[in-house]
Amino acid sequence: RYVFLTNGGGAHEDAKVASLSKRLGLSVDEDVIRDRVILSHTPMRGWADEVKKQTVLITGSHPETARKIANEYGFERAVTPADLIHANGDLYPFDNLKDTLHSEFRPLPDGKSASAIKDPYSKSLAGNALKIDQILVWNDPRDWSLDIQVIHDLLVSHNGYLGTLSSKNGNRGLPNNGWQQDGQPELWVSNLDLVWKTEYPVNRFGTGAFLEALKGVWSAVTNGAELHYNALGKPSQFTYDYAHTRLLQYYSTMKGSREVGGRKDATPLRRVYMIGDNPESDIRGANEYCPEDGTEWVSILVRTGVWTET
Repeated sequence: RYVFLTNGGGAHEDAKVASLSKRLGLSVDEDVIRDRVILSHTPMRGWADEVKKQTVLITGSHPETARKIANEYGFERAVTPADLIHANGDLYPFDNLKDTLHSEFRPLPDGKSASAIKDPYSKSLAGNALKIDQILVWNDPRDWSLDIQVIHDLLVSHNGYLGTLSSKNGNRGLPNNGWQQDGQPELWVSNLDLVWKTEYPVNRFGTGAFLEALKGVWSAVTNGAELHYNALGKPSQFTYDYAHTRLLQYYSTMKGSREVGGRKDATPLRRVYMIGDNPESDIRGANEYCPEDGTEWVSILVRTGVWTET
């Protein structure tokens, strides 16, 4: 029983399976990977239907690709930064890669507008004002400037309405001095890896680096308020819970076939070995994870990839 748990993302699981099979030189008949790859954003597949029906902002290395994957996961109302800047050029009045990275866009859902708000503190909101319920950082964004601007705008908004400003911002009588206390969308980051290994001799920045940049801007804007966000990917418990559930499902399938032959196992899982090269994600996640069923997770560090001797 095994799964491949990676903080990689931005592609569909089937694409990752094909890539990994090719790198390992596996034939089509050697089906040892399919349905066993868990990407950084794969746990979103298991989110409740009521969440998937909300309007979400999705960003990542290739936002349109991320949106197509999100649609396949069941997110029906996914918006990208490209949609916003094509709907309202004033939102980001700089060189915004409209003809390259952001050339693919769609109309906003249900006839909503990115320019409906004229007064950010108005108590009366236009019926076509765009409201974002969740912000999903799918994987490492390419246009940090635009994405940080849009995420900032939503996190300082009233109830997630684009173009508004919350009257609670900076209120010292509220938790976190009023920041993110007015129904703003939840921020989800699917991978906290600061760096990752490539063929280049020095590690490259990952999604965690984007998050640190966002934190820096947020701290400057809010005079040091905490940025509230949720993390997926290793080492988050959300991801380890998802992986553990998948292992249990595989076990149940195997157990069923064994019982037909008269064999029964006493316990579902006794021990899981987590093998990885990143002390801050692979190893930390396994060391901190304690599933309710009592299964022991044991970490094994391999001295390759991201790992460096200190």
